[in-house]
Amino acid sequence: MQQEGDPRTISISTETLFRVLMVAAVIVGIFIVKEVVIALFLAIIIASAIEPGVLWLKARKVPRLLAAVLIYLGVLFVFLTVIYLVVPLLYEEALHLAATYSLIKQNVLSGIQGFSSFPLLSYITESLTNVLFVPSEYLTKFQGGIFDVAQAAFGGVLTFFLAAVFSFYLVTQEGGIEQFLRLITPVKYEEYVIDLWQRSQKKLGRWLRTQMLLGAIVGILIFFSLTFLGMENALLFAALAGFFEIIPVAGPILAAVPAVITAFLQDPQYALWITLIYIGVQQIESNVIVPVVMRQAVGLSPLVVLIALAVGAQLGGIIGIILAVPITVIVAELVSDWDKKKRELIPG
Repeated sequence: MQQEGDPRTISISTETLFRVLMVAAVIVGIFIVKEVVIALFLAIIIASAIEPGVLWLKARKVPRLLAAVLIYLGVLFVFLTVIYLVVPLLYEEALHLAATYSLIKQNVLSGIQGFSSFPLLSYITESLTNVLFVPSEYLTKFQGGIFDVAQAAFGGVLTFFLAAVFSFYLVTQEGGIEQFLRLITPVKYEEYVIDLWQRSQKKLGRWLRTQMLLGAIVGILIFFSLTFLGMENALLFAALAGFFEIIPVAGPILAAVPAVITAFLQDPQYALWITLIYIGVQQIESNVIVPVVMRQAVGLSPLVVLIALAVGAQLGGIIGIILAVPITVIVAELVSDWDKKKRELIPG
């Protein structure tokens, strides 16, 4: 029996020490090659999105490899077409906005400076001043050339390239995604991980298709409405509206702010019309489009999506935003499974 005051002896087995070192090595390794890990995760998502199309072509006697090549070529064709037709227009409009933004900023700052003496409004004016300085860095990069624009928007071009290559190999192999998941999963968890991913894949696919459709509809409505009113940079503002559609609740507001500020500097009455346009499109989207389109979508709470996007943006920038919803869908499925197991243990 150990006497009081005797030194305590802590024994750590070699096996335990080895496991701790292995876990530490894995964590360090993931941190070092995090770009590759992110690319692999993106590749699984891309491959899962393409898999239904491959299966559809395969059911019509098209070989799997040829089906994958056709789909990737089709996506590449659409991507290059968009770049050829849209990106130059967006770039020109962004250059124009970048050239005039300093004047816009100065006019707004001079307009709100008089309110800073009021205690209640001083915080609002200070916050608005900080917001006005946020786009300056990115708009300056638009004036630096195409490379700077790409660097500002996609800091991880290599990650997307690796993800595209990895996803192609996963798609061309029969059951490539399942094989990869089995390779990295302990044997006793294989079946659960495969089932978890299949469920998450279905929900994620529905959510992605829905958001893309909503973004396209909103972008088109905004573009034609702003063009009808003679608004400059209509294509750029429409693209922003379509992109911000991914953000629940706050997205339409964020998309409207640049257009309304630009219109206000031309004519306050003109800004009122632009505001009414955005409100009208938002009402059509909320009360007509969303109830119809969202019937087939995944039941993710808008608040959950908003929090996930905010966390993703904070941790990983644009790539973090892209990965936020897929990770949230998987976590939601895990929580649902855990809740079911917990309820099964409760005696009826």
